[in-house]
Amino acid sequence: MSTGRGSQLRDVLTQVLGDDLLQPDSEQYERDNGSYFSAFENELRPSHIAKPTSVEQIECLLKALRPYLLDETCRIAIRGQGHTPFAGSANITGEGSVTIDMRGLKGIALNPDNTTVEIAAGETWESVYAELEKHGLTTPGGRVGRIGVAGFILGGGLSMFSTRLGFACDSVIEFRVVLADGRMIRANAHQNADLWISLKGGLNNFGIVTSIVMRTIKSGKIWGGVTYYMPDALPQLLENTYQFVHDDNPDEDTHIMCSAGYGFGHQALTCVMYHTEGKVNPPALQPFTSLQPQIDQMGTLRVSSHLGFSQELSKFSSDGMRQYWSSITIRPDVTLMQAFYDRWQDTVSALKDAEGFIFSLGFHPLTKALLVNSQKAGENAMKISPSEGPLLVVLINPCWADRQDDARIFEAVETLVADYRRIASARGLLHRYIFTNYAHSKDKVMEGYGDIDKLKGVSQKYDPQAIFQKVVPGSFKLF
Repeated sequence: MSTGRGSQLRDVLTQVLGDDLLQPDSEQYERDNGSYFSAFENELRPSHIAKPTSVEQIECLLKALRPYLLDETCRIAIRGQGHTPFAGSANITGEGSVTIDMRGLKGIALNPDNTTVEIAAGETWESVYAELEKHGLTTPGGRVGRIGVAGFILGGGLSMFSTRLGFACDSVIEFRVVLADGRMIRANAHQNADLWISLKGGLNNFGIVTSIVMRTIKSGKIWGGVTYYMPDALPQLLENTYQFVHDDNPDEDTHIMCSAGYGFGHQALTCVMYHTEGKVNPPALQPFTSLQPQIDQMGTLRVSSHLGFSQELSKFSSDGMRQYWSSITIRPDVTLMQAFYDRWQDTVSALKDAEGFIFSLGFHPLTKALLVNSQKAGENAMKISPSEGPLLVVLINPCWADRQDDARIFEAVETLVADYRRIASARGLLHRYIFTNYAHSKDKVMEGYGDIDKLKGVSQKYDPQAIFQKVVPGSFKLF
């Protein structure tokens, strides 16, 4: 971008945003730009950070930026809370780059009969649950309280209530979204229904979501927490997970996540489990509560609230580490899961000398009941048929402290994930879907969706100049 064009862009942004525009080297710029979940996002440096606090500002911003977006002299990133860890997912760098930080859009508003709640894009799930619990309500949002609302929903999202209610996005009644031409529209079952369906898992391919209207549900006591096991429990943990997802008469109020973890020379297995109706140690979860050998002093099983459990999971991660997430989806098979664990152990051995190295391998069920209830709720972008289930989302998640270890950890983990794909594919157990909220930048997420051509058509309808494909490079693109 020429100096003159760059000066014009700065003037346009200043005219729209005033003091809500941050420039490099200012104290507030450095603080905001260094506040992402991962170090890789913190290390990018946009030319400008826009911090709108109203929908009107976002409308004006896109209208003002439109000439620069059309000639591609400006590129933008859209940030919610900034929890996706790979570089460029919600930040950007280079001349003419603008990060639109949505955290200034606040608001949690119940409708008159308390059946739905409108949540502004800048909120976190913790703030949502805290407000709703004042009214005896909650909503099926993120399991981790400190993550943002918009990015989670736009990726599909799994909640503690997913077995009964489907993906978190399936509980969305309406999106309010600003299109590339600066118009704010509503997308729901009656207005712009094709866009409403596409945004349920369709990421930032269509516009800037400013708020989301979701169904509310009664907020009661939940029983659950984290159980820790010694590594010797692995064969039975895998078998129990397999049996859980194949239960012909499932308890739809249960939810589990099972993982193997390494950190600072120690290994353990975990099962995070919940009964969302508050039943203590229900039959469906007893195979996990009775499994031995347990590390009893670390277990946290108890009766608490949706807010309390989301706050507990928030403590399992911290901002600013060097984070790598990748994911594949498999059809459940104990021998395959064991093979994954064995290869994971090989990778742990090769990388455990890296400073601050922590590495987890997780199995997150997509039960048939979840997929059935997702389908009952209406169509979404992922379009996974219940006949394809049950499935397991596999999360591969190392984090570390030192930039000097980046290259070897990336290489080792990319090799590990490629091996997982090869092994699962050879056994006919690899599924096309990649859980978007856990995907890495190199994962071909959109290719795993059920009808990408339909999503492309919706993109061309609402963004005919393909601005969100060409000059919003973050996340996963349709084209």
